[in-house]
Amino acid sequence: MMGKRVFAPKLYYQLSLDQLVPQNHLLRQIATAVDFSFVYPLAKSHYSHTGQPSIDPVVIFKSMLIGYLYGITSERRLMSEIQVNLAYRWFLGYDFDEAIPDHSVLTKVRSRFGVAVFEKFFERSIHICAEAGLLGEGPVYVDATHVGAAASLESLVQREETVSPPLSVKDYIQKVYKDNPEPQEEDGATSLKSLPVDDKTAPEYGPEVHSHPETRKRSRGKTNQEYVSRTDPEATIIHRIRDGLRLAYKAHMAVAGKRGLVVTAAIATTGIAGEEHLLNDVLKSHTQHTGILVKEVVADTKYGTLANYVSLDQAGVTAFIPPHERTNGVNGFWGKDHFRYVPEQDIYFCPAGMPMKRAGTWPGKKRVIYRCEPGTCQTCQLRKECTPYGNLRTVTRFFDQSLIEEVKARIENPVGKELIRQRKTRIEGIFALGKELHGLRRTRLMGIWKVQIQLWLTATVINLKRAVKALTARLEGVAPTQTDNPPSAIAITTAPLYFSFTTAN
Repeated sequence: MMGKRVFAPKLYYQLSLDQLVPQNHLLRQIATAVDFSFVYPLAKSHYSHTGQPSIDPVVIFKSMLIGYLYGITSERRLMSEIQVNLAYRWFLGYDFDEAIPDHSVLTKVRSRFGVAVFEKFFERSIHICAEAGLLGEGPVYVDATHVGAAASLESLVQREETVSPPLSVKDYIQKVYKDNPEPQEEDGATSLKSLPVDDKTAPEYGPEVHSHPETRKRSRGKTNQEYVSRTDPEATIIHRIRDGLRLAYKAHMAVAGKRGLVVTAAIATTGIAGEEHLLNDVLKSHTQHTGILVKEVVADTKYGTLANYVSLDQAGVTAFIPPHERTNGVNGFWGKDHFRYVPEQDIYFCPAGMPMKRAGTWPGKKRVIYRCEPGTCQTCQLRKECTPYGNLRTVTRFFDQSLIEEVKARIENPVGKELIRQRKTRIEGIFALGKELHGLRRTRLMGIWKVQIQLWLTATVINLKRAVKALTARLEGVAPTQTDNPPSAIAITTAPLYFSFTTAN
């Protein structure tokens, strides 16, 4: 017989939040593995010792973690979800009949704490990973990815030229009023002076970039020197073949530990910042957060510059980074790969077998110049492929070219090949995880310091998930040997928020 469900609400219920949250729920596992009392010392200096009690800072940080764990990018929607989700309420320590804090609390706390507190919060997640046995000495994988800005191309306006006025502000205003007396206006007319400063029709905004398709095509030629976003001035214009033209930031990250599971550094920059220039900063951040010196670094070709090889060699760090060099020639000419270098004689041999001796140096580029004897190239049979214009062919070599040769040999051995292969799944896997599950595909807020906070919180939830998985597996492995009795219930109190976990003796 077909059943039919009839809902009849009861006046009283005998249940608790603890009974409704499954034992294997991620938030319950996080609450078991992590003691959030470390938040109080971090936040204490940002509160007064008098006045009304504030929202518990642990509740605020846990609310943010929920948003990043489950990819809820809107803080308004986050608090609405907490209102109706029993597991979220349990995690925060709010019972059925208690009011959830307003979403504006998150904005106020972010401005009050600044970046320093959130960095310490991220650093704590690294320490939790270390306690779970996930962190140790080993290769550090470094890479960067673009994060779309929370601003559209329609917000672009021309940058104002910075011209120093010949008069002071006071003298200039007096001169304007003297030379331009205000005309008598008819009823209902509006003067330029009466427009609000933030009105889009004010002349200082300049022409806008609209969403018309033809305007989108013309916008490809716009540069960051000419245009800026009204809504997010720190976002920069980038162009990718796959994504087209857009406004973006860039996230520079490092992962380390067993199987590269721990995010140890996260730095936010503008979208046009070259990642090769941020390598040292990322490695310093890794050491600062973990207390572990970098011995090996693995990265892609973009980081393979001579400056990075020199700095890593001076710091005693072994680099597994393919060189970023061009072996093919210009305009179809033969490139450097057609020339053979003999280190014992410090000379090159051209494709025709003629020696190219040291002819001088290029100090600005830190290169040594090698050329054939005058007249050699004009009579050479390979001139069309090597130097068709009949000029004397030149080959350059870096002062520290030996470092590049060492790296090439290093990444060609089995260990180097394996590390280069692992890089694709470890650091790029972090980016994929952050973008697909934790809202890293697009910034939540505007401004580089807020994007920096977003990176740290994204890295924090990734670290916590992996640490909790390791700690839970460890606890499940030792639990049967301790006692046959099931663990007692979890007691929850809410003022302030504490979770105390007891097991049967």
